[in-house]
Amino acid sequence: MEVLLIEDDPEIVNLLTFYLESEQWKVVTCSDYTTALNTINGNCSVFVIDLCLPDGDGLDLVKFTKKNYPEVPTIIISAKSSSLDRVKGLELGADDYIIKPFLPQELIYRIRQTKSLNTKKSILSISGYTIDLEKRLIQENNEAIFLSTKEYELLKYLINNLGIALAREQLLEHVWDSGEYVSDRSIDNQIKNIRKKLPHLIIDTIYGYGYRLNK
Repeated sequence: MEVLLIEDDPEIVNLLTFYLESEQWKVVTCSDYTTALNTINGNCSVFVIDLCLPDGDGLDLVKFTKKNYPEVPTIIISAKSSSLDRVKGLELGADDYIIKPFLPQELIYRIRQTKSLNTKKSILSISGYTIDLEKRLIQENNEAIFLSTKEYELLKYLINNLGIALAREQLLEHVWDSGEYVSDRSIDNQIKNIRKKLPHLIIDTIYGYGYRLNK
């Protein structure tokens, strides 16, 4: 599981990162609004967002995550303890709101709870296919369709970034191992296989750049 932690206090970042990584979770950190906006993506398992950032309002990031990645849980962490701030965050779609100071174990518990509540969102319907991301199961008219491991991982990344143009370099970084040599031709072949097995999917080829999965 990958946690995107958006927090500008280095002591809090170091403390939370230590405890989150002790759960065998991958932690990506951002200390400002601009970096976070460029880092947020659907490959994350959960967003943890501080409201007070040096160059922007964390609530705007919450709004952005829920608009573009509604299936990914978003947890607000903030020193703002007023009921109004909490209501604002929850009205924007945040799954939880934790008031500072808090124990790292509380954040871990809240993450587990929100992931559990959002399990149902792992079942998607795209172009007539039912895709259960947790079970790695793809069906059409209750008939299972089987993909290779790499085909599935590539499809999952496309789904998590639905409607977004993805460069081949991004696909290499997120789907293939860093030490594995992969040519552009290999990526094209995997896309070709996915299209053959799931012909109703709308996967656009962006020539000279990469691919985009559309609804």
